[in-house]
Amino acid sequence: MAKQSGLLKRQKEEQKKRERVLQDATRQTFVQYMTDTLLFTLNDPEVMGKDVFGYARLKKVLDAWGAKYDLYFDALTLKDEADYFRQKMDDALRRIVPEGEEFFPFEERYQWLPLITYGEAGKKGGGKR
Repeated sequence: MAKQSGLLKRQKEEQKKRERVLQDATRQTFVQYMTDTLLFTLNDPEVMGKDVFGYARLKKVLDAWGAKYDLYFDALTLKDEADYFRQKMDDALRRIVPEGEEFFPFEERYQWLPLITYGEAGKKGGGKR
């Protein structure tokens, strides 16, 4: 195998860094956008009727939402606990979705994430879609 030049290696590392920064910026932008549109919706009398959420109630919701976001975040990863948190998310949603209404399991709601599969001796890995 041919050795990589130091310059080429540094260029590849810099490209990976730029890609991570772009991914993080994209994620943060969409989280902010989703938060803003949730606030607008919960404060809209056409949606909420007379029971619109004011500042204090919105702040309470956002604080709790942030805690839930952190609690379940590992479901989006391939960490050891990911399958546990995916199941916990499905369990929580099943309690919300009324009997007879269609329920979509985690794997359908998050189609772009790798499936969690178990191979030899129960080893966990990311399966392809």
